[in-house]
Amino acid sequence: MNILTAFFIFVLVWWVVIFTMLPLGIERHEEAGKGFDAGAPKYANIKKKMIYTTFISIAIVALIWLLVDLGVIRWTEWFTKGFDQ
Repeated sequence: MNILTAFFIFVLVWWVVIFTMLPLGIERHEEAGKGFDAGAPKYANIKKKMIYTTFISIAIVALIWLLVDLGVIRWTEWFTKGFDQ
């Protein structure tokens, strides 16, 4: 697997992980009234979640890279021979 392939896999994994992490640890505003949405979080911790997401995504991509290098995942065969064989 080359660096460009790993980068694109990283981007895809990163977005999946960030959307998984976003709802974790959210507390809603208890205030009601004009200008307050009942579903809005008090503090979303976006920066912290982005950092965690980056490290988790690096670990997942490293595992995928290892599995490709060991031959457990052989996707080059899928694209050269097709999925039917």
